[in-house]
Amino acid sequence: MTVPDAILFARHGNTFGPGDKVVWVGRASDLPLVERGVEQAHEAAAALDRLGLRPTAVVSGTLKRTRGFAEIVCRDLGIADRRVDGRLDEIDYGAWEGLSSDEIAALPGGAAAQEAWQKNDVWPEGAGWGSTRAEVLAALGGVLADLAAGAGGARPLAVSSNGILRFAPGLLSAPAAGPLQLKTGAMGCVERAEGGWAMRFWGLAPKDA
Repeated sequence: MTVPDAILFARHGNTFGPGDKVVWVGRASDLPLVERGVEQAHEAAAALDRLGLRPTAVVSGTLKRTRGFAEIVCRDLGIADRRVDGRLDEIDYGAWEGLSSDEIAALPGGAAAQEAWQKNDVWPEGAGWGSTRAEVLAALGGVLADLAAGAGGARPLAVSSNGILRFAPGLLSAPAAGPLQLKTGAMGCVERAEGGWAMRFWGLAPKDA
């Protein structure tokens, strides 16, 4: 297998359209991309091409929003190697699933837990989530180990969700300062460096590429 020189990341595009109630969507909600989400996938493909970072393979979670995003990128860039891996599926948000941010803030302790998660990536223990931090790190770490060993070729792209991908830089020992959330359609790139990995960019919007 070819040892990769970089691992690319992308968060799927929008799953809510204008006028829709925006709620927390985890593993239990299998929403497809809306029109804007489809556009974001095309934009991400074009941006990767402009940057000279055309992926050698694309691996996504099993949910429609990540599979749909990955399919568009592969089609736009002529990538034949597309894989689906359930280890990249979003966190199970349990008691928060299907609630708006305002509704979560109204729960006991919800406001502080939500703010800590969104601003500082602090896992909200006791919030009723169906996934544990250890489970998520083990699953994502397994995917990254496979990709780092060459399972996706020289430059694989992993497509997943906001909750999962924020842990990728840290697992590769290439963290950046500040929160590591990705907005919908945003991208990241971690490159191989002497003795490990270094971040090239994180949270890059396709329009800024």
